Parts: sequence; structure tokens; C-alpha cells
Amino acid sequence: MKNYLISIVCALLAVMVLNGCATSKEKAARKTEQAAKVKAALAERHYKIVVNSMADLSETDEKRSPQLKSNFSLEVRNDSLISFLPQYGYNQILSEAGVGWRGLILYEPISSYQEGLTKKGKRHIEISVENYNDTLLFVIEVSAKGNSNISVRSRRRERISYSGNMMLN
Repeated sequence: MKNYLISIVCALLAVMVLNGCATSKEKAARKTEQAAKVKAALAERHYKIVVNSMADLSETDEKRSPQLKSNFSLEVRNDSLISFLPQYGYNQILSEAGVGWRGLILYEPISSYQEGLTKKGKRHIEISVENYNDTLLFVIEVSAKGNSNISVRSRRRERISYSGNMMLN
């Protein structure tokens, strides 16, 4: 009886170890698949980054990162950039009518698009957009997992940064 219980315990341990190995292989396969999806989306220039926090560096030297509750995003569709990003603090400007504030709400053609790799293996993308009254430079860093940091520079506004995740189909 004692030998029977020992063999059952050993069999259960073997099953648990094999299951753990399969899980780590599955995780590695999912990671590889996600990296391939990110790479394909960037190559096609058809991707969307959902922004979940922003850093307003204009008011203090410290980073202040409020969590965003709305559906803010930055999207690249072939030759166009669609931006629905908030701006707070000194980064906001008055609308043309002088009433209310507006953020970075754009649907503009891309003037220039440059992509490269950083030393840490992230994708570094610089997108230049011109609209009727400003020139904007979007600097995006995307990791293999799809985590993204966006920095926006403008002639008329202070630099502002966002972070979010790439939406993958």
C-alpha cells in the first residue's frame, strides 16, 4: 500500500512538472506571436495605440502621470495620422473661436515617417505632421509586447508625453 501511494504521488508530480513545461512553452509561443503581430502592424503602417496615461512636464520638473479614463488614442493608417489625445496644464491652447480648450485632435496626412531600432530592441518611430497652424513631431517607442511611449513636440505647445498599449487584432 505504501509503495502504491508513493507511485501515485510521483506520477502526480511528473504530471505537474510536464504541465509546467508546457505552460512555459505556451508563454514563449504567445510572446513570439505577439512580437510578430507588433512587427507586422508597424511594417504595414496600420496600427492604433490606446493611451492610458500622460506626463505633463510643463508645470514642474517632476513627471506627473494622471491616469486617463476616456478612450484616447493615436492611430496610423497608411499615410494618415489620427490623434485623439488630451492636453492639460500649460499644454492646452485656446480654440480658434477663443471658447473652450482642445487637445491634440487631428486627422492629417503624414509629412515624414522614419522608423528604426534602439539599442534595447524597441522600435523608434518619428512622424511629422503639418496642419493649418502648427507642425507636430510624434516620437513613438514601441516594445515587442506593444507597450508604447509617445512624445509630442510642437512649435506652439510645450512637449507632452503619453504611454499606452498597441491594439492587436
